Amino acid sequence: MASKEIFDQYFQDDTEYLEQKSMTKSKTRKRKWREIESIKEQRRLRRELAQYDLYSY
Repeated sequence: MASKEIFDQYFQDDTEYLEQKSMTKSKTRKRKWREIESIKEQRRLRRELAQYDLYSY
């Protein structure tokens, strides 16, 4: 009986570890996505400003 309890505890620990690892992986992906989106937004704003400078004269 004790070996089953030990197995269950190890299995539960592994499951918690995998869930935590997948959560951090998804957070990392979301962070990268946000960084990429912010870079795109900055480029878009720079192009827009450049157009205003070009046609303001």
